[in-house]
Amino acid sequence: MCDDHLPGGGPGSAGSGVSRRNFLGGVAAAALLPQLPWAARLPLRSAARPVAANGRSAYSLAMHVHSSFSEYDGSMDAQLWQATQNAVDVLWWTEHDQRLNDLDYRKTVHFTSLTAEQPGPGEGKPWKWQQQHSGPVASGSGGIVATPCSPNDPVAGGALSLAVRSQSTSAALYGYQAVAPEFNYRANLTGQSLNIDVLLTPGWSRGYLELAIGTSHHEAAGGRPAGDYALSYRLVPVGGPGSRTAQGNLGVVTIPVDNSSGWATVTVTPADDIAALWPDLDFRDFSLYQLYLHAVSLGDGVSGYLDYLRFTRSLSGEVLLQQQHSMSTRLAAQYPSVRQQQGLEISLNLPAPGMDPYHHLNWFGSGVTVQKYGDMTPVQWSKHLAGTVVPHIHSAGGLASYNHPFGVGLPTTPLLQTGQDSNLHQRAQAMLPSGEYPGSPGALGCDLLEVGYVLRGGSGATPVGMDLKHHLRLWDVMSRNAIFLTGNGTNDDHWGKNWHGTTNNWATSVWAPSTSLADLLAALAAGRAWCWSLSEFSDPSASLDLMVDGCCPMGSVSLSALATRKLTVTATGIPTGGSLQVLQGTVDYAGSSGLDSNKRQIASYTAAQLASHGGSETTTVDTTTESYLRTVVLDASGTTIIGASNPVWLLQNAPPSGIPAPRQASC
Repeated sequence: MCDDHLPGGGPGSAGSGVSRRNFLGGVAAAALLPQLPWAARLPLRSAARPVAANGRSAYSLAMHVHSSFSEYDGSMDAQLWQATQNAVDVLWWTEHDQRLNDLDYRKTVHFTSLTAEQPGPGEGKPWKWQQQHSGPVASGSGGIVATPCSPNDPVAGGALSLAVRSQSTSAALYGYQAVAPEFNYRANLTGQSLNIDVLLTPGWSRGYLELAIGTSHHEAAGGRPAGDYALSYRLVPVGGPGSRTAQGNLGVVTIPVDNSSGWATVTVTPADDIAALWPDLDFRDFSLYQLYLHAVSLGDGVSGYLDYLRFTRSLSGEVLLQQQHSMSTRLAAQYPSVRQQQGLEISLNLPAPGMDPYHHLNWFGSGVTVQKYGDMTPVQWSKHLAGTVVPHIHSAGGLASYNHPFGVGLPTTPLLQTGQDSNLHQRAQAMLPSGEYPGSPGALGCDLLEVGYVLRGGSGATPVGMDLKHHLRLWDVMSRNAIFLTGNGTNDDHWGKNWHGTTNNWATSVWAPSTSLADLLAALAAGRAWCWSLSEFSDPSASLDLMVDGCCPMGSVSLSALATRKLTVTATGIPTGGSLQVLQGTVDYAGSSGLDSNKRQIASYTAAQLASHGGSETTTVDTTTESYLRTVVLDASGTTIIGASNPVWLLQNAPPSGIPAPRQASC
């Protein structure tokens, strides 16, 4: 994902120690906290939703969501707005643990190179300072110089020189954006300060040197439009007053610099400035998303030097996770129709080149805590997940999700079919028992698998485009080997801007008595779930379910020697012209000799047919061979999948690994 440029000319405190109970959908806990002057922005969602025969309701979940604690410009505020706009009942926060831990984050920049400055131990890879210019630039220059450099910097012989002159009195900008390949300055701004040494050349007044921070997206508030917020720290010659003003979503902080004795150190604390500039917003809900160093001319030839940039982060790990909990209780009053639950994405860092990729797991449940990894390496990662992390999640009563199985990249076009097939076979082989880690029961022992991705995979500059059908086929490989995984749909959203219109816009729904954490976990563990497109299968009445012989629901595993079984499929809210396909695959324990789906279509019903029978149809299924059954919803074209149920397994013998208790059918 590329970095957007900040428009030319400009761009704490610890959280409350509220106990980390399950997140509240109501406002009682919020009354314990200082209140912000928010006005109600949105109406409450109607309580109407599909209800199953057993009285359970269909609750919609956004199960993989990031905010100002991860690496892009999302905020909790913006994500909750999106959840409300899309009638989502439950939002699960799943911040990256390595971001919360500031793992391998840069602490110091010495400006010895624009592209190859070697960071300190444990500070990741070299950054690139990418040149920028905008406005009526008459002349502009910049780069690394050996002298002058700050005497405070223990690494001598480098500083960043900046100079620009405007053709008029309009702002002309010349400078650099920090591009970090591992995003290792992007983090929540609470408790952060930045120090930079400054030497302004004399003789100019109309302009400034600038340290600019692009931060998080928030919805419309206080007469300001929805958009990304930014801070412009303007370093000017001493003589004029300092000031701090808000210009809509841009905060301008003017700082006079006294160079009478040589280099001066400037310290900025963005969270403090955000709190003063926009008191109607929670200052803790902002990230350091983009970082820029500029010279800006308003008529004069502006020039100077910057050196020895330091980042101080006083909050990390568990403290930030607790801060998010505190923030969620406050936001519950503003977004009462969305129940918030707190999870965590166990992600460490992206893999080293050539390593088996992309093992990120989501932890859903109570008692979520930020882990420490010490000297963990990519080589040890799979073993650590299967042997330590997943068992720990289970011992805490939680569920583990195998995230984006083909990789973290966000491609714009799919691979050719042959390339996708090859990647499918490789990933399926790795996810089978003992494939990734000797002794693993498959999929690292996880309970859920993210399958609802329209296009996802790979990493880096050329990510791999794996389509939805290949995600579903990977799931089928697990199902044919009796590896019982609840498939879910996620958007893995980091931006909070357009859930409905983004490519990966799937969500999950469950049949559950309520949105309490216990009820949600029970439904997910039992496979009482389906996933669906927010843009194509979002009718409030939409639902999917399966029932075999009146006693084996979707997600369950039934043992029987019967040669035929009665399958009832339920599908409501299918778009006009759409249809439901019933698919059956053999449970053959093929292992590495069957690395693809073996499903076949055994029935199909149009939306009109289903509607005429109250949304349900019953058919006889041949069960002389052990099998699994699932359904997909197609749009009016008959080719695009817009929804998918979880399977039901019809076996004759107990599988080698047994049947998890939540999935045992009652008949």
